[in-house]
Amino acid sequence: MVEDSMMDVYDFVYEEVRRNTSSFRRHELTAIHEAFLCCGKHSPFGDTTSVENKTCPPGQVHDEGQDCLQEIQDFLKKHMDFAFSILGIAIAFTVYGMILTSFLWFSIHFSSNLYWKGKYILRER
Repeated sequence: MVEDSMMDVYDFVYEEVRRNTSSFRRHELTAIHEAFLCCGKHSPFGDTTSVENKTCPPGQVHDEGQDCLQEIQDFLKKHMDFAFSILGIAIAFTVYGMILTSFLWFSIHFSSNLYWKGKYILRER
């Protein structure tokens, strides 16, 4: 859902800039290109080089094989994998803590006397 929303926002801003080059959205598109280190997208509807020439960061060349939509998808996939890894580790520690706590509770609950100080009896051999 997040990936679709991000791609929809990029498509909206890109098409807005393509239709109206004096739009304030041009600054937003430039910021997106700088944030994701990408430049433009492949569009079957027309030439996009004029938009890319105005909004791409300096030194960033548009490559037809790799566009911003692919970069956004890769970025989100990498970060979601990291988030799921952290979540898995947190769940594992939570389950481990629950098992440890249960063991401790049962050992205390079913033990008749935990305080043995002074109650030892010595037997003869």
